Amino acid sequence: MDVETLVGSADAAKKNLSVPLRFGLGAGLYFEYFRRPQESPSHFIVGFNRNLDTHLATRIAAFQNGDTRQVVRAALRENALWFNLDRAPTTALLGMEMLAEQLADFARIPNWRTCLNDMREEITATGSCYRRVYWLFLKEIQSLVETEKLCRELSEIADEWDALAAQFARARNDAFQLERASSLLRRLAFREEHFWGKVLDL
Repeated sequence: MDVETLVGSADAAKKNLSVPLRFGLGAGLYFEYFRRPQESPSHFIVGFNRNLDTHLATRIAAFQNGDTRQVVRAALRENALWFNLDRAPTTALLGMEMLAEQLADFARIPNWRTCLNDMREEITATGSCYRRVYWLFLKEIQSLVETEKLCRELSEIADEWDALAAQFARARNDAFQLERASSLLRRLAFREEHFWGKVLDL
């Protein structure tokens, strides 16, 4: 989904906030792995929190009334807690680890090539699974919170998401490449866990 649509650009109260700021204040960065029967793609991913707009709505007034530093810190902390502590098996870190585990045997899924292509497109069409828009958020709030090191780390993570998308493209033509895709995603889960841990330490 287009990120500007995702954060509700038509809402008058949000128009004074940049798209990355809306995304970040809504604790919008996430990961979810979906599986469904008899549809194509039967397995797919999204990189945003579906409750983003609700979270954003609770913070807009406080942010625009001048309590910017506290609101930004609350949004950072909420996103970090969602990502590192969500125990649902198909979401956040556990969702990444579940998909990584299943990727090695993904060729057993009847429409696995379609699923891989859809995942590749999701990553590339959304700025590295929305990691790059969150990077812009971290850049924008540097006057409020020290995020320079986090920006560098998240930029590297976004590059690894792009590498995963490229690996999905290779694996569509060669199932032996699925193991490599699995390893890349495991590494991403590890890096994102540490990234969000550092966010909590701010």
